Amino acid sequence: MTLTTNAFAPVRQDPRPRVLLVDDEPAVLDGLRRQLRRDYAITTATGGAEALHLLEGELPFAVVVSDMRMPSMDGATLLAHMRERAPNTVRMLLTGQADIDAAISAINNGQIFRFLTKPCAPDILQGALEDAAELNRLITAERELLEKTLRGAIQALIDTLSLAHPKAFSRAVRIARTVNELADALHLEDRWEVEITAMLSQLGAVSLPPSVLDKLDAGMPLDSHEKEAVRRVPSVSEQLLGAIPRLERVVSAVGMQRVRYDGLGGALGGPKGKDIPLAARMLRLAVDFDALASRRVPALTVISQMRGNKAAYDPDLLDALAGLFTVGGDEDDRVEVTLDTMQPGMVLLDDVVSRRGTLLLGRGSVVTSALLERLQDHVEREGVSGSIAVSKNLRR
Repeated sequence: MTLTTNAFAPVRQDPRPRVLLVDDEPAVLDGLRRQLRRDYAITTATGGAEALHLLEGELPFAVVVSDMRMPSMDGATLLAHMRERAPNTVRMLLTGQADIDAAISAINNGQIFRFLTKPCAPDILQGALEDAAELNRLITAERELLEKTLRGAIQALIDTLSLAHPKAFSRAVRIARTVNELADALHLEDRWEVEITAMLSQLGAVSLPPSVLDKLDAGMPLDSHEKEAVRRVPSVSEQLLGAIPRLERVVSAVGMQRVRYDGLGGALGGPKGKDIPLAARMLRLAVDFDALASRRVPALTVISQMRGNKAAYDPDLLDALAGLFTVGGDEDDRVEVTLDTMQPGMVLLDDVVSRRGTLLLGRGSVVTSALLERLQDHVEREGVSGSIAVSKNLRR
């Protein structure tokens, strides 16, 4: 038998820009699809909730075009959500003449690239989509460049400083891992900014005395002077990062990480609720979770305590954090390993201390090849006190 196609050939990705069309009238969607399908890979949704659900797919959309007037969720509200969950997707709004004032307001709230009045001539819509797709291409290319350069440099900085100041940076690594797992749970499409914000958020902890870091690590109470030193960590981090170009949004989120969900702790008249940057809301949650978990109490008990302070945290993020521990349970996954059997990706559950009492790696650190090699060098000279406890899972 002769095969006319190769069943094992790799599937070629559609080179056309992916466009999401949202309208509550199926006939309108069908007409737009026929008009645009030659040049664009079209996906449609008949409402805001369906459109947001489609963001959970593996491939991002280059452009979203939404009608203004829809039941349950109007186009302006949808595109504001899109701005937060898929910031690289270029957003356009279709509106009638009666909705012009609302559309102008939506441009500010959702950072909409363009709004078009209905009925929209095919050539005008086609031209607007071409401009939007080109903008998305430029945004994506810039993001990839930033990811490759900034993330590599930042990770090298973190690896190096974790050895120089292990208590401070093991805490930073724990906080960053919690933020990353929240990003997974929320299916964030564009997460590099959130991840970098988390990785850099605790740089200011290098200003803390070792005694304060020891107390934080053990979950011990702090006196008033120590609390003030800890309170200054975000501003110190912000100052250290302020001179780095192209990180303005990261620096802003780092500086706002202690702002409560109700706005307390921030500038007078400053943002509150969902207006606080997502990365800052995630950091607020992760930092407090780490501080309470340092008392060695179960994670679900910590989350229950945090729920008692509702105004401090984004309730949706708090629910997502609880889901990390309720899925699969909160059972102990501790296992003892030797240095020979330790592998990159393992998570340390306890500090690794030399026989002389030197802290080599702090609990919560994720073992990397570079850290493992350096740890082996230290162990050859000083040895390790006790066994090494790690998580059975690569992620906690």
